[in-house]
Amino acid sequence: MKRWSLRSPRAWLVPALTLAGVLVLLATGGNEPAFLWLNRLGPATSDVLWANLTILGDTTVALALCLPLARRRPDLLWALVPAGLLATGWAQLLKPLVDVARPPAVLSPDVIHVIGPAYRFHSMPSGHATTAFAFAALFVLGFDLRGWSFLPVAAAVLIAMSRCVLGVHWPLDLLAGAFGGWLAALLGIRLAARLPFGLQPPAQWAITLALAGCAVALLTGYRTDYPQALWFQRTLGAASLLCFALSFVSRSGSDAAGDASRDDRIGR
Repeated sequence: MKRWSLRSPRAWLVPALTLAGVLVLLATGGNEPAFLWLNRLGPATSDVLWANLTILGDTTVALALCLPLARRRPDLLWALVPAGLLATGWAQLLKPLVDVARPPAVLSPDVIHVIGPAYRFHSMPSGHATTAFAFAALFVLGFDLRGWSFLPVAAAVLIAMSRCVLGVHWPLDLLAGAFGGWLAALLGIRLAARLPFGLQPPAQWAITLALAGCAVALLTGYRTDYPQALWFQRTLGAASLLCFALSFVSRSGSDAAGDASRDDRIGR
């Protein structure tokens, strides 16, 4: 993995912007107005669109989509483990500690549009936003995307926004999730680099099998609470497994070409 400095804007720009967003919402009292504005996007567009988009922030779905990293980027495959544990800890430990009521528990049903289950408790942070930004950071910091770095971040923003559109999270929840998810990936990548035992074949295959299990689960009817997205999740599971299978074909072809080249040099 190409080393990047902790002083790089790539590392800290997103967390800095999320903190700035938190301060603006708190100072202006804009949390509820911002939620209502985002929530109106649902009736103005399509419930199915946002249901499909939000499942990309489901941890099982996100892990399945990382299966193609196996055999191609063992460093990032290993970094998934500490990053995922840190992100999970951030989301699951903070929820009961802060214990913020969700919009359906606070606002009248007449003013909000809810897609899917109307969750009412443990609002902060958004687990979907945490997952989305953890994986966005993994790709931004793990690949040399250069000017294309905005694409994973833009995707994470849309996934996080979907939680307001679905009516189950406040904007402050999204910002808290984005902050924690990004830092979880940043620290996870650093920890993985200092603990190289995760690059050994047994560890790599264990992680790969876990990710393949996630992809198989998507194919066999994993429940995301959004049945509108069932065929999309199955497509994602199938695509991840196919990309993984193709990596064996391409690697075998590369190895054969390398052997032929070596034989040709020996013949000369």
